[in-house]
Amino acid sequence: MAKSAFQIQDATVNLIGKAEQQIGSLKADNKANNEVANGHKIGAYCELIAALAPVKLVKGNLPRAASKQVREALAVAGLKEATIKRYMENSVGAIRHFEISGMANATATMVGEFFETHNIDSENKLAKLVKGEGGKSKAQRLAEQVVGKWSTKKDDKGNAVQGDVFKDGLDDAELEQFEDIMRELLAARTAYRNAEAAKAAEAAASEENTDVNAVMAQFAA
Repeated sequence: MAKSAFQIQDATVNLIGKAEQQIGSLKADNKANNEVANGHKIGAYCELIAALAPVKLVKGNLPRAASKQVREALAVAGLKEATIKRYMENSVGAIRHFEISGMANATATMVGEFFETHNIDSENKLAKLVKGEGGKSKAQRLAEQVVGKWSTKKDDKGNAVQGDVFKDGLDDAELEQFEDIMRELLAARTAYRNAEAAKAAEAAASEENTDVNAVMAQFAA
């Protein structure tokens, strides 16, 4: 698609602006409200991604003219610069991840189905997906916080790949202390479980003895 052919639709911009207004009116400390806010946010992403998908990415990014047009439209709709930045980065990242660059018939429903397949129900999960962190387990994320992880960089298609620098988590002294504490806690955990297992076995044996004694008493009578 030529750069001049792209035009962000007013309906898309208005939907995103309205979604952000609704999100802003909800209290973040309420779980139900959080779910509603996430629903508005994901709905807005579905619309924006579907609108941007027909544009062919250049080295993994939107052509400058298209990016400028969308950013300006979202700013007019009342979105803050930081919010616009997240929308653009995550939307373009999703287009790369789902490989829908240049797809003229992309729809919000189709994007929503992609999200559902990948269990994306919040902006945070989408951001992790496009950064290549969507499949990390809780254990892996914790290990990376403690030990460290590789940096990321973009390949020639704009996809996030492993970088060339290993970023430490804890420093060497903190890591040594962490290992000592973890050994102590593991020993305590094992001891506790063994003690609980012994109590359970003792209780089971006592119950069995009670049953046997009751049967023997019947015979004796």
